[in-house]
Amino acid sequence: MPLYEYRAHDAAGKEKKGYVDAPSSSAAYQRLKEQGLFPSKLQENSGQGARGIGDEGLAHLVTQLASLLKSGIPVDEALESLAISEGNATVQSGLQRVRVRLREGQTLAGALGQEDLFPGILLRMVEAGEESGKLPGILQKFADYLQRDLQNRQALTGALTYPVILISISILLLGGLLYFLTPVLKEMYGSLGIDPPVFTKVMLWTGGWMVDYGGYALPALILLALGVFRWIPAGVRQAVTLRLPLWGPMLLAALLERWCSTLAMLHGAGVPLVRALQLSREIMQSPSLDDGLQQLERSVERGDGISNSVARLAWMPPLLQQFLRTGERTGDLEAMLYSASQYYERELERRRSLVLRFLEPVLITAMGIVVGFLVLAVLLPLSDVSARLNI
Repeated sequence: MPLYEYRAHDAAGKEKKGYVDAPSSSAAYQRLKEQGLFPSKLQENSGQGARGIGDEGLAHLVTQLASLLKSGIPVDEALESLAISEGNATVQSGLQRVRVRLREGQTLAGALGQEDLFPGILLRMVEAGEESGKLPGILQKFADYLQRDLQNRQALTGALTYPVILISISILLLGGLLYFLTPVLKEMYGSLGIDPPVFTKVMLWTGGWMVDYGGYALPALILLALGVFRWIPAGVRQAVTLRLPLWGPMLLAALLERWCSTLAMLHGAGVPLVRALQLSREIMQSPSLDDGLQQLERSVERGDGISNSVARLAWMPPLLQQFLRTGERTGDLEAMLYSASQYYERELERRRSLVLRFLEPVLITAMGIVVGFLVLAVLLPLSDVSARLNI
């Protein structure tokens, strides 16, 4: 049944806003009249097409909802409290629509499922919580997972940010120096009648090219880079990244940590293993590894053990295969998956530190070489002039 957003006044003339669930606009109008309200605005509002809530917003929302439910507050009142305190108008409207559907007799998972705001993994967790009667505990576990996953991705982004910023600033400074210094040096050396050495000729040629064509070349290079980024499939780009030294193992550790922690949480919540594998693949967001994970799902669906199925994937580390094999043998797959996710979380931190320790001296050395080249290119002709004057 569709939802209708209304603005109405009661008998005392006080304005009220909200949503009403009805099969048609006339039925919605009649329902409001029965509640003593006189609508001035009534329009269908299903919430379809709204943008997703975002990872950080979802983590914050689920954490709040889990805390309220663990305190014994009913779901309806918890949603009302969240809607009142929510600063995002889109999310606030979505929560109000969920609350209306809930009061009309739908389950929380069913009410959330009619909103585009909320991802499928949240619906599966809520379904598992409602079926098991342990909704607060499962939501708390999901909230912890979201917070940890968000922290890991932010740390990975931070590791990428430092070298990108350093390289970008270095290129801008070098380009600006060549652009403004080259005309001055050309004029000075020309007036002195100096035949500059090779270092200086290379610098003057580069700077002259930038002065003459830089205004056209820079936009062209940016457009070319964007075009190549769009034309090359994401799976190909990620496959190349995974083969890079240092960077590849760090990215693989991040992907495996996310896959293991998601699968452990879903499997522990009672989600069927095949469905948990599908959701974990979607959350992992790895186009280059997607085909292998789909093969894994089909293999498990046919009745093969997860450890045997994983062993067929060439990129799966033997250590993870051992974790899964032990989990199947002991009957505690969830615990082994959590152990694997903790191991890869530590491995991610180690790899990230290793990349940063390697990049810092490499970038500093490269900058030193470039600066030294510029100094030599500028000073060598001046030393020649000085030698001539002394003669």
